[in-house]
Amino acid sequence: MNVTLKLPDEIISEARHRAVARSQSLSQWVAELLQAEIARHHPDRQTLSQRLGDPATADRDFELPDRQGETERPIPFP
Repeated sequence: MNVTLKLPDEIISEARHRAVARSQSLSQWVAELLQAEIARHHPDRQTLSQRLGDPATADRDFELPDRQGETERPIPFP
């Protein structure tokens, strides 16, 4: 999903430097920060990839929502 954020130039510049230092794109770096912040406030929430990578849950089956009954949603164009 694409999102537009308006941030001061100084913050973006520092963020880019930190992302490059970790060999990441700015998007990857920001996504990791957001994911860590969400996990800090909601430790019980994990992404499916986190759960699948967790040895404690390696043997478990995960239920996925049944979406067969969902209808297509129109995409409005201006």
